Amino acid sequence: MRFALVGAGAIAALRKGAIEAAPGAQLGGVFDIDASKAVVLAGDAPVFATLAALTSSPAIDAVIVSTPPDTHAEIAVAAMNAGKHVLVEKPMANSLASCRTMLETSRELNRVLTVGFNHRYFPAVKALRHAVTSGEIGKLSYVRGFAGHTGLSEFKSAWMYSKDVMGGGALFDNGIHMIDLVHHIMGPVDKVYGKTVDDIWALDRVEDNGFALLSSESGVVGSLHASWSEWKGYHFYLEAYGSMGMARAYYAPMQSTIITMEKPGGRTKRKTNYYLPLIIEEKLRGWQSTAVRTLCEELVDFMNLCEGKPAGCIATAEDGFRSIEIAQAVYESNASDNAVSMMRDI
Repeated sequence: MRFALVGAGAIAALRKGAIEAAPGAQLGGVFDIDASKAVVLAGDAPVFATLAALTSSPAIDAVIVSTPPDTHAEIAVAAMNAGKHVLVEKPMANSLASCRTMLETSRELNRVLTVGFNHRYFPAVKALRHAVTSGEIGKLSYVRGFAGHTGLSEFKSAWMYSKDVMGGGALFDNGIHMIDLVHHIMGPVDKVYGKTVDDIWALDRVEDNGFALLSSESGVVGSLHASWSEWKGYHFYLEAYGSMGMARAYYAPMQSTIITMEKPGGRTKRKTNYYLPLIIEEKLRGWQSTAVRTLCEELVDFMNLCEGKPAGCIATAEDGFRSIEIAQAVYESNASDNAVSMMRDI
């Protein structure tokens, strides 16, 4: 499958690495509004002068959109209208209306549209999910997660914390991964109650911290916190608790812990995986090595999905829509101080 990259920034460079590593994938070209960046990233691959030239090219099968979120809908819709399958980076878009337009276009044209939630492919997260789906920890009761970093010092450009570009603050940044993961583990969310805090960085319509309490019709509860004031540095964990144990995924460094018992409160068995080869590789090559590994797995699932084959744990357009719906429900709940119901059908 021949992929074109739209956008030639840091994430696109990781995407290129994944394309080169994924069997059956090939870089078919690059487009960026800054042509010089496109030339550097493309290497021996073609550089397209315009987006229209890229989307109309018969040499391209699928498009990866690695641009700011406020451009995702326009680019994705243009690519799908030209017959291409599309993978967009997270967040899916900066508004629910844009997500709906993308989702409806995908359905109408029967084009694959997925969202780049590569954290699903962290080995620790996959171990946690297996502990839940296999019944190893019993009947799932609740899920909780946290994702945080030090805020503005982590950003290279002002658009990365702009409400108009991103759609929100911490919940649309590192938090959107956590929203997707909690939803991914606990299943369909029924109601959302949320709070936000914006008194640290004092940005325009953008929260420093977002908190959400989620519920499902089956009775499972989820809680999450996304932060731009995690002064200890980057911190990420996801936990799932069942009637017979719990599972925890942590990064960085990558680590998973699964605790099981024969009955509630009984003698426990603990299994911990430290993923030492991955940790060593990160020490030598940086966190980007793990990112490329997860993006490569995601790309394989994407190609399988395009071919009508089983597609692992890839995040669909519907998943992307739900993540934005939940984030916006937190804002609505914060304003009204009431729980917000999710749409049953999308």
